[in-house]
Amino acid sequence: MRTTYEHNSYNISTDQQTRIAYKNKVKEEIAKEIVTEYTLNGRKQYGMSTRLTFSFTHPTDKGMIHRLRGNLISLFSPLQTLFAEKLMQSWSDVANISYSKSSGDDDVNIGFYNFFQESSLAGIAHFPNHSKFGVVNINRFYGSNNSPTYLNFGGHVLAHEIGHSFGLIHTHNLKNTPKHQQHTQQVSIMSYLSEQASGADYGKLTPSTPQLYDIAAIQYLYGANMNTRTGDTVYGFNSNSEREFLSANVASDKLIFCVWDAGGIDTFDFSGYSENQNINLLEMSFSDVGGLMGNISIAADVVIENAIGGSGDDKLHGNETDNTLTGGAGADQLWGNGGNNIFRYNRTSDSISTRPDTLHDFKSDKDKIDLSPILFGSSGIALVDRFSSSDQTEIIQKYNEIKDITYLMIDFDNNVHETDMMISLIGKHQLTINNFIVSPQLTA
Repeated sequence: MRTTYEHNSYNISTDQQTRIAYKNKVKEEIAKEIVTEYTLNGRKQYGMSTRLTFSFTHPTDKGMIHRLRGNLISLFSPLQTLFAEKLMQSWSDVANISYSKSSGDDDVNIGFYNFFQESSLAGIAHFPNHSKFGVVNINRFYGSNNSPTYLNFGGHVLAHEIGHSFGLIHTHNLKNTPKHQQHTQQVSIMSYLSEQASGADYGKLTPSTPQLYDIAAIQYLYGANMNTRTGDTVYGFNSNSEREFLSANVASDKLIFCVWDAGGIDTFDFSGYSENQNINLLEMSFSDVGGLMGNISIAADVVIENAIGGSGDDKLHGNETDNTLTGGAGADQLWGNGGNNIFRYNRTSDSISTRPDTLHDFKSDKDKIDLSPILFGSSGIALVDRFSSSDQTEIIQKYNEIKDITYLMIDFDNNVHETDMMISLIGKHQLTINNFIVSPQLTA
């Protein structure tokens, strides 16, 4: 039996004070536990930006390569080289680490090489030491190491070893930490523990970019990159992030990422998936997306404002900011969780009378229901007690006292006088015209 989202060990509380305490723990305690005392800037030079040089060429000084007792050393293939550069960029996106590529030995901080050894050792890397050349060694004995991707074991090994070279340690065997509190790959690619140990499920895929605790740790070492994605960024489908691992094009594309975003009005767009999803916009929360569980997270100090669900029965959770939540097709459940929220509907089929959406915490004095994509070019809406032959879209409100639910029944085609769309609101409500958006909002 698959573990449900509600049993995820890293679930974030909806209580604001509890979440603040957890964020402080991650940034002030956990981040410090999972790094070495050396950074690329020197001993205990924490929080300082760094610039490093990396190389894929064979060094003239063989002593610079980690001692592997005669095992064959070889250069990275073009595919490995390209992917390593992409992974370096994923670390640079979240922390103040800049790079240059060298074709020789001069001032090289990190060198990338293959070795071959029939053993359980998939890779090995030097921790930072300001006076030495660091090495990331990858074992060609493992087939996926020769063809790394964002979701296979080879990509994970390479990302893990790069993490070591920056100063991150293993997160699955921390000293003075009980076994049941060791960290899994759900929060750190520096862990050997499967994400399933904490209640997530990636379907045999593996993460290869910095996760929640990795981001906190690398930012503790080198500072946060506040120039990354400062505009209005879309993650998932229709992405403008310019990063493959943050983008999906077809329903079969799987995603595993922790998002770092420095500003703008941002959107999680998971509209291309048909599975039932649990999309959470709370800071440091996890979402179940595209058939996986706990595979999408939000880093500390990141705000994502909007969410778009797919065609399944989705759950969408907002945060304290002003959110726009779009459930899409299916019988969706939506929570605004504070702020002035907009619940958007693009088609009448998004919430039908037999399987309506449920808005759990609609606030009549703040929130709005956006029908403008459906009403475009119409004569507006009218709140009525019964449907008529009016040329306006008509909305009937009915409160069921036993269920404590207010039903909105909407007739867009007044020639038939039947409910084309229904939305359920938990609690007793008496909405006004001001609770609806009937024409597209202007943006600067």
